[in-house]
Amino acid sequence: MPKKRRHTTISATPGEQTEPPQRRRIRRKILHGHDIGTSNETIGAGSGTRVPVSRRGTPRRRRILDRYGWYEVRAEGGWTSTRQGEAWNLATNRRRTQQEGVLAGLNTISQELEIVDPFTAYGTDTSGINVVVIGDIGRGKSSWIKTVSVLRQLVAGRQVVVLDRKPQAGVGEYTALATGLGAESIRFRIGGAGACLNLLDPAISRGGDHDYGLEGVVPAGQEALVLAVLTDAMSRTLDEKEKAAVGAALAAVNTYAHAAGREPVIRDLAMRLLDPEPTDTIGFGSRWNQRALEWGVEPGLALLRLADRDLRGLVDAPTSPAVRDALETHPLVHFDVSALPTDGPALRVVMTAANTWLANRLAARSSRYQQTILVVEEGWHVAGGSTGEVFRANLKLSRGLGLSTVSAFHHPADQPSDSPARALMAEASIVVLFGQSRADDATETARLYRLPAGTEDTLMQLGRGQALVKIGSRDPFLLTHIRSPWEIALTDTDAAITGEPHPAPQTEPSEGSGS
Repeated sequence: MPKKRRHTTISATPGEQTEPPQRRRIRRKILHGHDIGTSNETIGAGSGTRVPVSRRGTPRRRRILDRYGWYEVRAEGGWTSTRQGEAWNLATNRRRTQQEGVLAGLNTISQELEIVDPFTAYGTDTSGINVVVIGDIGRGKSSWIKTVSVLRQLVAGRQVVVLDRKPQAGVGEYTALATGLGAESIRFRIGGAGACLNLLDPAISRGGDHDYGLEGVVPAGQEALVLAVLTDAMSRTLDEKEKAAVGAALAAVNTYAHAAGREPVIRDLAMRLLDPEPTDTIGFGSRWNQRALEWGVEPGLALLRLADRDLRGLVDAPTSPAVRDALETHPLVHFDVSALPTDGPALRVVMTAANTWLANRLAARSSRYQQTILVVEEGWHVAGGSTGEVFRANLKLSRGLGLSTVSAFHHPADQPSDSPARALMAEASIVVLFGQSRADDATETARLYRLPAGTEDTLMQLGRGQALVKIGSRDPFLLTHIRSPWEIALTDTDAAITGEPHPAPQTEPSEGSGS
């Protein structure tokens, strides 16, 4: 007689009473040890027994649901909550930890405050402190430079020197800003009606060495500056005989002026080259002593022409007191060179002389570690010729001098690939790129700074006040420049066009305002 199979009755718990019947049957079969076809056996830890684990089977596609499009992709989106939807925001950047430096605006994507400061970025994001700003006219370059590189740098306790090339209402563009801050505008004019920066100023040492400077920080000196000016004026490179004559005459002029208690000037140097003393050429030996007296004729004539015509009143007289004391008078130094012609050597020589004078002054006090910003609007004026080589050589000493140079350019595609301006743009560690309306400019900018593919379209779509910023090794990011009402009033550049300048604010901001 066959044995009857014993059945174990399992009473339903309160939770099982609300459980779907199909799930309850599967769970009971698992407890009885039956194979339900959708379970895989695993070995229980420590017991050696096999415990079946449930695996969900492949869902079956039903015809009636398929008929009504149940399994098709929805054309419209489904409702969700911000808690669930945050998983889709995959492009959110992590919050930056840098808290020091000058604020420039808002990150266009994350809406976080962004710091663009060459001094605080040095060592972590960049290996240099020079800045280049590129963009079309009217896109916000000047407003950005005036706000971020001038006003907010002054709030940060730094010295700012501006070489103001752009005219506005008969004066330099930065004149209103300097007046609003109580700084004097030092204006240069041909003919002696303005300020003068002596090409042979005693602050510019002969060889660039200074008693109170740091070792190895040697900017261009008097001889390098004079040779660069002569090379551009004579439209050729001086030969070794002429260079030797200039060096000997320069030493003699400095010695004579120092003994007389006055500054040497380039007219003294020109006359010494044209009418040298017999003792000036003793260093060349008895064989060349007499012949060397004729080596400096052409450089002397060129210097005499510059002193009498092209550079008259600019670099041919003792340095004006306003220039000599500028760094100690106010933290903002405004050199207005907007009245100088662009088709001669005057503008380039004055800007290079100012840069060399500033580099020597900073080298003399470099042990004090004073951070300084040099702003150069229309940067291509200082990039060309032999004087441009002196300017670029001084830029290479920026870290030792604590001197960050901010240069502005537009239309980079118009510059030849081997031009000095292109070299000046390529050497910057921080690049601020405003909108470009021409496709060739956008393409050349992206190629020059090795930007990701597709950046050309981004540059052409940027609006006024928007920029793409590249800081050293960091990925480029989009920046929206923001200004306070006080900054807008001081950085207005459209008054000459609109005829409606912004009214000056009644009160000045507090010390921490606008940074």
